[in-house]
Amino acid sequence: MEPTCPQHVLTLLVVGGPAMERIDLVGDGPWVLGRASASDCIFDDPSISRRHAGIERGDEGPVLVDLESSGGILLNRIRVEPGHPEPLSDRDMIVIGPWTLLVRLVGGGQTEPSLESTESPRTEQPDDAAREDALYATRDSIFLRLRADGTIDRELGWNEFAEKYSRVIAGFARNAGLRAQEIDDVLQDVLMGFFRVSADFNYDPTKGRFRGYLKRVTLNAIRSRFRRRRPDVNVDPEWELPAHDEASDAAWDRQWTEQLFFRAMDRVRDRVEERTWKSFELYGLRGTAIDAVAEETGMTPEAIRHAKMRITRQIRAVVDELRADEG
Repeated sequence: MEPTCPQHVLTLLVVGGPAMERIDLVGDGPWVLGRASASDCIFDDPSISRRHAGIERGDEGPVLVDLESSGGILLNRIRVEPGHPEPLSDRDMIVIGPWTLLVRLVGGGQTEPSLESTESPRTEQPDDAAREDALYATRDSIFLRLRADGTIDRELGWNEFAEKYSRVIAGFARNAGLRAQEIDDVLQDVLMGFFRVSADFNYDPTKGRFRGYLKRVTLNAIRSRFRRRRPDVNVDPEWELPAHDEASDAAWDRQWTEQLFFRAMDRVRDRVEERTWKSFELYGLRGTAIDAVAEETGMTPEAIRHAKMRITRQIRAVVDELRADEG
């Protein structure tokens, strides 16, 4: 069942679940997502409430609201608290019933470099003032470790790089239709390509976001695998995997957003007392009934809700930082 919506300002792209057309929203809202025929966007599934969720204009941009739905709604894997609007950012992910939706905001995209090989471009070294700038140091830290002369420093940087991005590369290759062995080959091609040029790699955010750069490198590796199939399968020799189309961009951004939130949750978890994190995991991530969480953790329902909202804000802050650093 395709949703029925008006024209365009905020777009929701289906990246998981039953196939649907893109959802374009226009005007000042609010917009209702639900099963009722009067909804701005109709989701025809018994798990969806008649008025399931809303998107409204907040003071600083659109916000997502759970309209007391029976099944709940997730924003970036975290349960949205009914009555507590959550801000939406470009490339956030909403789960409503069986659907996973990628958020697109007008003006939310980043320039992506047009690179046709797995080799990294060389850019000018920063001046002394730039080296002392805290933001620059944050953005460049992993690449400085990759360029370090000492073997141990270089290996630590490489391990961190592989740990951060292997999930994105493999997930994107899987979505493109590659087989398990081919996915492993793509992952190796991309990571080894970076390893070969790491001594000379200089990341310059002004010339394109790292998110877009890594996507281009991964696409090149996937194309190489498809080309190797052509002698054995019935593939049009002129066919090429597109570098930029809506489906490809959405699939990449889903993988990228997921790895950002996994990393952010890992970082925030180290700052939170064990019992508090357990309550967040049970109530905020798994959707366990709050009374059951209270009984298991010894926390009051009010304390559980407060901890969930506080940890959610901390995770969002880390994700915003990572997005500023890497795209």
